[in-house]
Parts: sequence; C-alpha cells; structure tokens
Amino acid sequence: MRLNPLLSQLRTYPQVALDQKKREVQRAGRALYDLGTGDPLEPTPPDIRAAIRDAVPEISQYPTVRGPLALRQSIAGYMGRRFGLSLDPEREILPTSGSKEAIFHLPLLVIDPRAEDRLVIAPDPGYPVYARGALFAGGEPYYDRLSDDFVQRPWELPTDVLRRARMMFINTPHNPSGAVTPREALQRTWEVCRDHDILLVNDECYADVYADAPPPSLLEVAKTGALVIHSLSKRSGMTGYRSGFIAGDADAVRAFAELRVNLGVAPQDIVNEGATVAWADDAHAAERRAVLAEKKRVFTALFEELGLTLVASQASLYLWFKPPPGLDDEQYALKLLDVGIVVSPGRYFGVTDAGNGYVRAAMVPPLAQCREAAALWRDVHRTL
Repeated sequence: MRLNPLLSQLRTYPQVALDQKKREVQRAGRALYDLGTGDPLEPTPPDIRAAIRDAVPEISQYPTVRGPLALRQSIAGYMGRRFGLSLDPEREILPTSGSKEAIFHLPLLVIDPRAEDRLVIAPDPGYPVYARGALFAGGEPYYDRLSDDFVQRPWELPTDVLRRARMMFINTPHNPSGAVTPREALQRTWEVCRDHDILLVNDECYADVYADAPPPSLLEVAKTGALVIHSLSKRSGMTGYRSGFIAGDADAVRAFAELRVNLGVAPQDIVNEGATVAWADDAHAAERRAVLAEKKRVFTALFEELGLTLVASQASLYLWFKPPPGLDDEQYALKLLDVGIVVSPGRYFGVTDAGNGYVRAAMVPPLAQCREAAALWRDVHRTL
C-alpha cells in the first residue's frame, strides 16, 4: 500500500508517548494521578446530558453543516455576555465538531500548495494540530518560538516570513503554558496580519478556564480578517461530545461552511441540543472555575514550598513550571512517574527546543486526588 509520506514523517503524538509510560506504571500496580492529559474529570452538568438524551430521535437523519439556528443564537448570546460582542448567528458563527477538527481543516481554506506564500504561522511550543493541519493542506508551518512569558509577538517576525504567510494561529490562553495575551498585543497582532493579508485565527478554547481575570477575545479587537475557535470541552466538561464553533469574519465563515460540506464533519444534532443548553448557561462554568481555583491553590502552595518556579500559568487548566536544578523536564517527569504522578515534559509540546526545561501539569483530577498527589510530590523531593 502506498501511503501519504507525511504519516511517517510526523512525530509520535505527545499524548501517545505519555500513555505508553502510564501503562507501564499501571502494570506495576501503582495508583496513577494523571496530571498529563488535559481531560477534566468533573462531571458534565446534568441538564446538558439530559438535553442530549432527550434529543435522541426515533429516525436519525443527517445533520446540517450550519447546525440549528437555536444553537447559533445560544452561541451569540454567550459571546455577548462574555465578551460584549454582537455577532450575527446567520453570518458570523459556525458550529464545529470540537476545536481540533476545525483547527486541522482551517488551512484548507486559504492554502494553495503551489504558491510561494503558503506559510502557516503557529506558536512553539503549542498544540501540534496547528502545524499538522497546515502540512496536510499542502502548506508549510513556520514555528514562532516562544520564551520568557510565552506570549506571541508576531510584529517581531521577519518581514519575509509575514510576506509568505496566509494564516497565523495564535493561542490565548496558551497551551501548554497558560499564558494570556493582553488586549493591546492582540490589537497589534491583528494589525500585522491586516497589513500582510494574513487570516488571523485565535484558538480560545480555554477562554472560560481561568482563576483570576477573564482573558480577552481576539474579536474584541476586530472581526475583519479574524476568526476565533471555541470549545465546550474544557468549559463544560464535554471533551467526549466534540462540540465547538468558529466565529468572526463573515466571508471566512461562509467559505469555511462551503468547504465543510465536503468534509462530513457536521456536529451531531443530539450534541447540538446539549451545546445549545451549555452555551446559554454561565453558572456551571463559574462553578468549574471555582473548583479549578482551589486546585491551583493546592499546587501553587506546593511549588512555593518545593522551590519550583511557575511561569505564565495565568489561565487554562495548566501549570507551566521549571524542574528543580540538576534535572531536565523529561528526567523530572520520570521521577514523578515513579510514584504515580503523571506530568508532561515541555519538550513534548515543542518542535524547536522552546519547551525544553519546562514541565506541564494539567489540573484535571478531582480536588481530593490533587491533594493526594501533592503529598506524594513532597515525598519525591525528599529523595532528590
């Protein structure tokens, strides 16, 4: 069989490598405290689950790409309450099957594989799908290497890179660091993309996952030439339901809808019913944030006690920190894994060495388990 050569060129997906290591620990009979996978364990709210159950039809029919108007209206209401935005449900919002598939398919919207200007700019370290979608669309990823505060500053990129780019992914709140890009930097980023005719896309799937100040949206700066991607995975604990949306530039939304007719990735109607309920309700998101804030207090107190340096980490589910002196990120992760604590070496998220020397902890176990993990973590440091 002749396969797409890209399949053999891609690195093992970071989470696959982690899962292999976790299975070894489980086979040894140890309990696992999984702070590696960004998959929250708090239950999906019951009214959302009820809406999905009640929507199961006697006769199943194909969903539409644009989804029900009620869902798009619910999303518009959320964007108005959360960000003060007025979005047209008919022209500026499109449901997606979560954020990952939308991110993967978006480069198909603008990339001409035969053109010189086929760069897709993506943060590094960052979510691997930004670059992988670009590759499969025939584009060329350009990795914007982040450091220090892990905020993207595209105005510092070489002019030749910007000239050859058709799409730029930014990610705030950022995975893996939890860094939040200030509104002023979003404005400047959009101006750079406007001046170079680059479609600017912000992955905002962690916009409602924060402990302190709510992060801004790119659409608060501008809609022309800009799209945002949102998801219910973290906001509402719906990772397995695969439900999200894109919003912004009406021409880009219309073109993406036309593209998606060919892809067969329209969200299921039963999931859309649950999503309609989820986007209309802010109370459950606030409750989840309160739990997250308590988890963060547990770990920040632990890190202070152990002398671990926390970097960025203003929002999202993640804590981004430096390992203790004498250990690199992978060595430290293995030390913690010996006692059943799973964290992710920063190098798993980087194409360059931008993630090296950092560790990501995902605050996903229940609060009681987070406290148990913190106690075990102290034991590890007693033997370092």
